[in-house]
Amino acid sequence: MADVGPEEEGEMAPSRRRVQLNAGVLPIVTVLTTVVLTVGLGWAALHFFFGPDVRRVDPAALSELRAVGRVVGEEDSLGHEWRNSYVEFKHLAVYLDGGVKEDILAEAEQRLSRSGWQVGRRQPREINLQSVTWPSVFVGVERFEEARYVSTELREAVAATGLPRGKVVYMTIQA
Repeated sequence: MADVGPEEEGEMAPSRRRVQLNAGVLPIVTVLTTVVLTVGLGWAALHFFFGPDVRRVDPAALSELRAVGRVVGEEDSLGHEWRNSYVEFKHLAVYLDGGVKEDILAEAEQRLSRSGWQVGRRQPREINLQSVTWPSVFVGVERFEEARYVSTELREAVAATGLPRGKVVYMTIQA
C-alpha cells in the first residue's frame, strides 16, 4: 500500500465527516417527511371523502311549515358555524290565503300553533317559534314587506305572482 501524504490525509477527513453527517440526518428527514405526508394526506382524504358536516333542516318539519299557506318563493343558504361545520337555512315566502285578519303575524302564529309550534320570542316585527316535535329547528316569521334580509330574487318571485304582499310572510328556518 502506498503511503498517504499529509495533504491527502487532510482532504479525506472532511469527506468522511460529511458522509457521517448525511447518514445521521437522512433518516430523520425521511421520518419527518413521511409523517407530514401521512398527516396531510389523511386530512385531505377526510375532507374529500366525508366533506363538511352540514346540519340540515328536517324535511318533515319543513313540510309541516310549508302547510301553513301557499309557498310562493323559496331559497336555501348555508351558514358557517365552526371549523368544518355548517348550518342549513331555508327561506320561504308563504302566502296566507283564506280569511286573514289584520295582523298577519298573529295569523301565522295561530296556524303554526295548530301543528305544535310555540312562540319562543315575540318582537314587534318578528316572532320566533320552536316545536317540541322538532327541538333542533328554529323558525323566524316576519311580514314579507318588512323583512330585512330578503334577496332580490325572492322579492321578484313574490312580485311575479301578483298576490298581495300584505298577506305574505317570510320564514327563516334554521337547522
